[in-house]
Amino acid sequence: MNNGKSFIKQSEMNRELENTLVATYPAIYRSLEPRYSGACRFECDDGWYHLIEELSRKLEAKACTTGLLAVEVGEKLGSLRVLFRGDVTSTVDGWLAEIASQSRRTCERCSRPAMLRRRKEGRVRTLCPTCAAAMDYVLE
Repeated sequence: MNNGKSFIKQSEMNRELENTLVATYPAIYRSLEPRYSGACRFECDDGWYHLIEELSRKLEAKACTTGLLAVEVGEKLGSLRVLFRGDVTSTVDGWLAEIASQSRRTCERCSRPAMLRRRKEGRVRTLCPTCAAAMDYVLE
């Protein structure tokens, strides 16, 4: 029962890509779990995989020496958001800001150049023109 409210499916990364990130960067993702039963650990589409991989490569060494842990990775308001527990230094903050900035110019679905777009019900995502048209999103 949905009480008249429309349900918007959460974005999910392909499980194979997700498993590759967790296996390649075990220190940073050692305790990352899905927020919801049956959900993915990375709550964004595959287009941001290369951004997450780039960030993960930088963070893995920090995680090994500082105990830094990713607790959430996903899309929020059209931008990549990564939340951590542990010692988040100014260097790490800079990396996070740069990746968030790149995600606002990268299609979440296919990695092509993109812009913020919205649907009638209000959901916003960063999508290229092709993906936006396929999903009924318009320019914000």
